[in-house]
Amino acid sequence: MINWIYPEVIADLIEACNDFINGKITAQEIQSKIYGAENQIVAIDEKWLRELLFNAENEIELLIYTVDEGQLQSSVMPIVQNILSKIK
Repeated sequence: MINWIYPEVIADLIEACNDFINGKITAQEIQSKIYGAENQIVAIDEKWLRELLFNAENEIELLIYTVDEGQLQSSVMPIVQNILSKIK
């Protein structure tokens, strides 16, 4: 387990990712949660994480506007799973 500078932010992000995977929140909601976490992480030591979240949030934004609603959940799923794999 990584010792995070912002453990509460990471815990909230993990919970949001799991909620998305379990169908409890929408793609728009996970995008918002990722954006919020990204803006709370300012330490230089976790710059890589901020970049990861920035890229993920932008990818989800693109998918929201280019993918049919029926395929949105499955299109966003790999992005969310990638975030989880990097922060767990």
